[in-house]
Amino acid sequence: MMNRTYIVNQLSERHFQDLMNLYNERSWTKTRTSDEVRAMIDNSYIFGLCDSESDQLIGFTRVVTDYVFRATIYDVIVLEQFQGQGFGRLLLEAVVNSTLIKGIERVDLFCADNRVMFYEKWGFEKVPVTTNYMSLIK
Repeated sequence: MMNRTYIVNQLSERHFQDLMNLYNERSWTKTRTSDEVRAMIDNSYIFGLCDSESDQLIGFTRVVTDYVFRATIYDVIVLEQFQGQGFGRLLLEAVVNSTLIKGIERVDLFCADNRVMFYEKWGFEKVPVTTNYMSLIK
């Protein structure tokens, strides 16, 4: 499977269209517009997982960071027909093994309850309930 994929940190126009298709598959990302996604990419460090044979973007995640103390991983997503085949693992391995993440004091991510065990494999832990996760939603 390793020779079947490669990671990109910039998206070609084709890969951008693949990302928009990928986002359209999910309820939590399907309302994002092309302009919003382009701005998001410009302000994130991205990891795209591409299929070597078809050159299709089949997985994606991004990191927002100050490069020293904090980083947050967002949008870990794999095309539905490629799920359950280890592609999410390849994507997350690329992130946690990257020089981008190596020296950062704390790396956060948010996930659904059914994904907790998946992320624990890389040392992620649930934040204690004494921490208040808060949002300002506009």
